[in-house]
Amino acid sequence: MLQSEAGVSRSGMSNPHPLTMIRSHRRLALWLASLAIATVSLYCNGDISDPQAHPASIAMVSGDGQTGAVGQSLPEPLVVRIEDAQGRPVAGVGILWKAEGGGSIAESSVLSGSDGLATVHWSLGQVAGEQSVTATVTDLPAVSFTATAQAGDSPQLVIAREPSANAISGAPLVQQPIIRLDDGTGEALGSGIPVTASVEHAALTGTITVKSDEYGEVAFTNLALSGSDGSYALTFSAPGVTGVRSGAITLATASADQRQLVITTQPSNSAQGGVAFAQQPVLRVESGDGQPLGAGIAVTASVTGATLAGAVTVQSDASGEVRFGDLALVGGDGVYHLTFSAPDAPSIESAAITLATVSASAGQWTQPFAWPIVAVHMVLLPDGHVLTIGRTGTPQVWDPATGVFTAVPTPAWLFCAGHALLPDGRVLIAGGHITDGHGLPNITYFETSETWTSGAPMARGRWYPTATTMGNGDVVVLAGTDQDSLDVTIPEVWSNGSVRQLSGADLTLPWYPRSFLAPNGSLFVAGPTIQTRFLSTSGAGSWSNGPRHLYDKGRNYGAAVMYDDGKILYAGGAMTTNTAEVIDLNQTNPTWQWTGSMAFARRHLNLTVLPTGEVLATSGVAGTTFDDMSTAVHAAEMWSPATGEWTTLASATVSRGYHSTSVLLPDGRVLHAGSGNGAGAPDERNAEIFSPPYLLRGPRPEITSAPLEVHYGAQFRVETPQAGAITHVSLIRLGAATHAFDQNQRFQRLTFTADASGLTVTAPSSSNRAPPGHYMLFVLNASDIPSIAKIIRIF
Repeated sequence: MLQSEAGVSRSGMSNPHPLTMIRSHRRLALWLASLAIATVSLYCNGDISDPQAHPASIAMVSGDGQTGAVGQSLPEPLVVRIEDAQGRPVAGVGILWKAEGGGSIAESSVLSGSDGLATVHWSLGQVAGEQSVTATVTDLPAVSFTATAQAGDSPQLVIAREPSANAISGAPLVQQPIIRLDDGTGEALGSGIPVTASVEHAALTGTITVKSDEYGEVAFTNLALSGSDGSYALTFSAPGVTGVRSGAITLATASADQRQLVITTQPSNSAQGGVAFAQQPVLRVESGDGQPLGAGIAVTASVTGATLAGAVTVQSDASGEVRFGDLALVGGDGVYHLTFSAPDAPSIESAAITLATVSASAGQWTQPFAWPIVAVHMVLLPDGHVLTIGRTGTPQVWDPATGVFTAVPTPAWLFCAGHALLPDGRVLIAGGHITDGHGLPNITYFETSETWTSGAPMARGRWYPTATTMGNGDVVVLAGTDQDSLDVTIPEVWSNGSVRQLSGADLTLPWYPRSFLAPNGSLFVAGPTIQTRFLSTSGAGSWSNGPRHLYDKGRNYGAAVMYDDGKILYAGGAMTTNTAEVIDLNQTNPTWQWTGSMAFARRHLNLTVLPTGEVLATSGVAGTTFDDMSTAVHAAEMWSPATGEWTTLASATVSRGYHSTSVLLPDGRVLHAGSGNGAGAPDERNAEIFSPPYLLRGPRPEITSAPLEVHYGAQFRVETPQAGAITHVSLIRLGAATHAFDQNQRFQRLTFTADASGLTVTAPSSSNRAPPGHYMLFVLNASDIPSIAKIIRIF
C-alpha cells in the first residue's frame, strides 16, 4: 500500500497533500502497466493458462507409436495439450478417451491441467497388431494414438459351431456358424473384435463381418452361399488373429421338388431309461430351396442299439413343423443318436444322447412349478425363506412351508450384483445394474423384516462382483466393471457400514471370482484363472500368488465350493470340461489335486454342499459356445469326498444353463431355478426341488431344540430323541448363489458327545473357519440321513 506524506486528520485517517497524491498515482499507474506487460508476456509464452480462454486445438504431446504385450499397460502415458487460438494452454477442458479393439483407458474422461496437459494410461486389447486410442474435445478434430500389441500366447479363432455341411445356393445356411476368439489358453479375448467370413470361387451374402460379444463369441445369422454345384469351405479371419477354415460345404442348386429335414430343437443330451426326454425334438420339413412345406408329412424317429418308446411317427403341421411329445429311450447305459426320416427326404441324425439307468438311490425331482421371475440370484434367509432377484420383474421372497411368494421392490436395480450374509442376518448386496457391463456403486441391505435399506456407496460401480464375509464380519468386494464399463481393480472392504479401498492390492480379476475365506484369515481367490491368489486385507492390502490349477485352460463359469473346513472342490467350466480339482488350504504349501471327473462336461453348473458332506452338481451346458442350451445337462451328479468319485443321479425336467441357481434348504432338499434373462436362452420362470438319495432311505432323526445363538468355542445343547444313533453333526452356512457360484456356503463337521436325551456340541473355535453369521445345523444317523436343520447364529 502507498504511504502518505501528510499529517493526520481529525478523524485519525492519513490526509495526503495534493502533490503527494499526484506522485502516488503516477507510481501506481507505472506499476500496473508493468504488471500488464508481464502478464501478456506470460500468456503469449504459454507459461500459465487463462481460465476464460476457449479451447481451439488439441495436440498430441507424447505416447504415440509404442509397442507392448497384448492385454498389458503401455510403459508411457498418452499426453495431449489443449490450447486456445493464441496458442495458450487452457485448463479444465474435458477430454474423452476411447480405446479401439478391446483395450481400455484408466480414466475415460479427464480434465486438462493448468499447463493445458491431460494424461492417461492405456492398457492394450487382447488382439495382436495395431491398436488405437482417440482423444476428443467437443467441436475439435480428434487426435489418434496408435500402438503395436505383440502376442504372448498366440490368439486364434475357434469354430464353436460348424456351418451346415449341405447348402442350397442362395438360401441361408440352415446351421449358421459360431466362432470364438481364443487367447490361446482357452480364455475368450473379449468384445468388439470384428470377424469376417469369406469363401473362394463362390459368392457369400448376408452379414459377413460380425463383432464379438462380451464372451468372445461371434454368431453369424444370415450367411448364404451362391454359386455352382460343388464343395466349398468358409474362411474366418480377424485382425492379428490366426484364422480358421470351416469343414466342407456341399452346395447344390435349389429344386422345388427336393425335400429336406431340419432339426430345430435337439432332444435332451442326457436321458433316463424309459423316461420321456425332458427336451423333446422338433423338426421342420422344407423344400430344397429352404421353404417350409405344409401339413401331413410323416416323420419317423428311430435308434440303433436301443428301443424308442412313445409316439415315434408324427405328422407335420401347416407350417411344416414336427413336434415329438413323449419319446423315451429304453436300453443299456451308453451314447445314442436318434435318426429322423421322411418320404423323399434324406435322413438326419440328432446330437448325442447319453442314456443312464436310474435306481431308487438316484434321488427324486419334483415337477417344475411356477416362479414369478427368473431366479438369477438366490439367497437363503435366516428365517428359512428364499430371496430371489432377476434381471426383470420384482424380486420375490418365497416361503417353502406355504409356497407363498411376496414381492419386495428394491431401491436399485440389483441384477448382476454380489451378495453375502452379514453377522446380524442382513443380506449385503454390492453393486448392481445400469446396462450390460455398467455397474452401480450401491451398497444395499435386505432385512429379515423383508425391507430394503441403502448404505454408504462404494468408490466405484460394480457389475459381476463377488462379496465374501471375513472372520471379523467385514465383507470383501472384488472385481466387476464400473459405471464406465471399466474393470474395477482395487478391492473394497465393507466394515460396519463404511467402505474402504485396498489401494495396495490393485489387480484385474475376471468377473465373479470364486473367492473364499481361508483358515489363515486371508481371502483365497480359487479361480477362474489358472493362477490362484491370496489377498491380505491388512492395511492397504496386498496380493500373493497361490498354487496354479492343474487344468490349464481356465475354469470360467465353472463352480467351486468349500466342501469341508478349508477344503475346496472346483469342477467344470471352460468350453467345456468334466474335470474337477480339490485343494486343502490347511496344508503348509497347498496344491491342487485331481479328483474324479463328472460324467458330463458342464459350465454354468451349480455345486451345492449337502448335510452329508457330499457335493451335488446340477444343470449346466456341455457345448463349445457360451450357453448352448441344446447341450443342457439334466442329470444331477453327486461327488463323494471319501472316494473322489461322482455318481449320476436323477434328471431334472427343465434345461438350465447361464443364470441358473441352486441352494440347500433347511429340510435337506435342494431348490433349483433360473436360467435365461440373457445370452439368448429361454427365460425359465419356474423351479424344481431335488430330494437327494438320503431322503429316500428311511426315517429321519429329529432336533427338538437348539439354541438360537452360540459363541465361538462354546459348548451348547442339542436335544434329539435319537441321540444314541447320531453319528455326525454338520454345520452349513446359508447359501447365496448366482452365476454358477454360491458366494456364502461352506461346510464343516462339529465334535459332540451324546447322552440319553441329546448332544453336547462344541461350536467352531475360530471365526476364520466359520465367519460370524447364520448356519444350518443338521444331525445325521449312521445311514447318513439328516434331520431338518435348525438355523443358529454363531458369533
